[in-house]
Amino acid sequence: MSDNLNQNEPVDALRRRLLAGAAASSLLPWATPANAAVELEGVELPETVSAYGHKLVLNGAAVRKRGYFKADVTALYLPEKRTTPDAIYKLDGVRRIQLNILREFTSSTITRIFLSDFKQSATEDEFKKLIGPIGQIGAAYSNVKRVSKGDVVNLDWVPGQGWMATHNGKALTGDGGTTMSIKDELAYQIYLRMYIGQAAPEELRNGLLGLTRLPKASDN
Repeated sequence: MSDNLNQNEPVDALRRRLLAGAAASSLLPWATPANAAVELEGVELPETVSAYGHKLVLNGAAVRKRGYFKADVTALYLPEKRTTPDAIYKLDGVRRIQLNILREFTSSTITRIFLSDFKQSATEDEFKKLIGPIGQIGAAYSNVKRVSKGDVVNLDWVPGQGWMATHNGKALTGDGGTTMSIKDELAYQIYLRMYIGQAAPEELRNGLLGLTRLPKASDN
């Protein structure tokens, strides 16, 4: 698949391509991948992205499913590649879970899914300890209203700033319209468990850990 932009391409189609790239930093709403390494479900994933002034590499990707439906193309970006959950949990620097949305979800559905998955991935004591951060995340998801096919959600751990999130390049906000920034690394660690922990679907976990051969963009 060519990375060159077609000057005759309709504006809406071009915008969808830019969103699908999702190589956005915290300062740039959208950017297209210079070299798409992987293509899943029509979503191009670059080998590297810039996030909060740091270069991250694509560790792995997979299609996340909800029942019979494909929910999103999930990608994991790290400062350097790792193939085990423990190594990723201990890794210093910015870490990014990127969700390339494949179908529409309302905020109530997003919140319900998040709470269910988070509770399943945390111990009872951890869940009780994190009631405050969980409430902040729920409020931020409620403010999104809905996500649609082609949208990109980045959920990042940024040392010194905390758990940050963007929807199509725009920062998620919590109560009072303040930017969501959760300075609790345990909360983000549990979020990572939702994707690469033992409770995560094997196909999703193996894809994000880089244990599954992914289709190259050039192969399509």
